[in-house]
Amino acid sequence: MFGAMSRPSLLSALVAAGVALSATNAEAGGFGIPEYGVRRTSMAAVVGRPDEPTCLFHNPAGLTLQKGWRVYVSGTGGLIQTEFRILAWDESDRFLGPPEADGYYPTVKPKRAYGAAPMIAVTGQINDKLVLGLGMYVGNAAGANFDRESYARYHLIDGYIVAPQAVLGAGYQVNDWLSVGATAGLLYMKLHGRRELFPVFMGTDLSPTAGTRPLLELEGSDIAPAWSAAVFGRPHPKVTFGATVLSRIDAELEGPVSVTFSDDAPQPGDSLQGRHRTNFLIPWSFLAGVNVDVHPNIEIGSEFRYWMYREYDEQLSKLNPRFLIISELRTQKNFKDSWQISGGARVHDLAGAPGLELMMGTHYDKTPAPPETLTLDQPTFDHIGLHSGVRYSVGRYRLGASYVHYWYDVPQVSNSITFPPANFKAQAANNILALSVEAQL
Repeated sequence: MFGAMSRPSLLSALVAAGVALSATNAEAGGFGIPEYGVRRTSMAAVVGRPDEPTCLFHNPAGLTLQKGWRVYVSGTGGLIQTEFRILAWDESDRFLGPPEADGYYPTVKPKRAYGAAPMIAVTGQINDKLVLGLGMYVGNAAGANFDRESYARYHLIDGYIVAPQAVLGAGYQVNDWLSVGATAGLLYMKLHGRRELFPVFMGTDLSPTAGTRPLLELEGSDIAPAWSAAVFGRPHPKVTFGATVLSRIDAELEGPVSVTFSDDAPQPGDSLQGRHRTNFLIPWSFLAGVNVDVHPNIEIGSEFRYWMYREYDEQLSKLNPRFLIISELRTQKNFKDSWQISGGARVHDLAGAPGLELMMGTHYDKTPAPPETLTLDQPTFDHIGLHSGVRYSVGRYRLGASYVHYWYDVPQVSNSITFPPANFKAQAANNILALSVEAQL
């Protein structure tokens, strides 16, 4: 039934190809998207003065700034603009046709590429010192979709990752100038990936068994605990500061993995089924910020974020049940630590518009991924962002809107160690819109 290639050998190729799908759609600072709330998306400086319920993520000690009872809803969405050209690799011309004269295939664009970071939160002042908060937010909801006939089909057809998190937080005012805070919660992570399996693996041609276009599909999910701890202070009437530690999260995504033989296989439509367990790391993160009132109507702020991605040196995928040739696969990631520096200004309490706040900021973000381990389903690059936005208070409500533009610094990759090789050149940008509504009950 399986021709010249045995079932164990084919499953070995399946796992090796499928594991690359299990770390998809990275964004700022690696796999997290810190763009919660209009203060962050407008001014790029929220940790040092977390004056909205998004403090549950950025700095839970800022809950002490949330007086009374409040309900907060925000939505952040990103539309990624990208195009790239893939460099031909060994025997790719047999299946994709000949490349152009420079060795690259024609330009490829995704049909859709998107990201989202929604949040809903409720905060309540228990007494003069204690404020509690309950929130749900999605730290990484991103995906991409390519045409099944595109030159990217052996890298990605469609994939997404979504990671909602529910947290309970508390902020306590220790004295007139210092507050502390913490959160505890659960993160649920779900992954889906689909692409065609390139049928030449480690010099072995799988096409006599699986056809030239076997379809690989992988899913996985897990629930993992998470926590944070933070401080917020006002050592001077015009100066505030904040710092936050976000816990490391170790998820083990488990789910089905399958390969379906293509129409030109000896047994078209036949499939091999298995299950995988793949580790996924969100590292320790450290945030710090300072904000200063340089004028009664002008505030400036800056912050620094640091992600310890050095801990993500490899990715381990296990196949269950164990087959004769392979029971686990280790993929080198060799990530470095990632960091971001940002800052901006806020103009507020103007005589002609006391409820209006105008904000602008910028950031620079350093990717953790070395170019040789990049894949087209894991587009994490250095980038610069320009932030702008407004908030407006009317009665018991505060409304917000913002726009952020990312310019990605995409390297030309020529030394890829992935399968198949992800050598490419590209250009990319991201347009991020955010809206928020806050109501004081």
